[in-house]
Amino acid sequence: MKQNRNINQKIWIFIIEQNPSDIPLKQIEDECLHFIQQWTSHNHPLNAEFELFKERLLIFKNNEEVNPIGGCATDQLFHFIQDLEKKYNLNLLNRQLVVYENNNELNVCSLNDVEHLLQNNSIHPHTIIYDTSIIHSSEWDKFRKVLTESWLNKVLQLH
Repeated sequence: MKQNRNINQKIWIFIIEQNPSDIPLKQIEDECLHFIQQWTSHNHPLNAEFELFKERLLIFKNNEEVNPIGGCATDQLFHFIQDLEKKYNLNLLNRQLVVYENNNELNVCSLNDVEHLLQNNSIHPHTIIYDTSIIHSSEWDKFRKVLTESWLNKVLQLH
């Protein structure tokens, strides 16, 4: 994922819980790209970007220096995400999911399943964990961390 550290960006990350092979990713990606072209704040176009990251994360960004996001624009995004959920039978707003890397692919599991995955060695202290709660480009360095340095380590209280 490329990130221009000089741009002041607001970020929204939505997790695709379903297996990527079970959903029409290309259609979803096309709809997201179309959405950002039409997305406005205070009736002015946004300088927004979209990326389908490793078939698991829908990442929306807006350059806040060009046109800051207002509440209505945020509402537009969440209504769009809810429409995608209904149209494709997805669950994109579940914040109880953990995204981790395995063989350069992203996997998704419930927070409740993490301890079991640790016990059976499906994940380990050096597994890469993605922090999908970041909301600003200044937090981008927290996006991808090994488990022991991630937000998940604090939740699990591992040593």
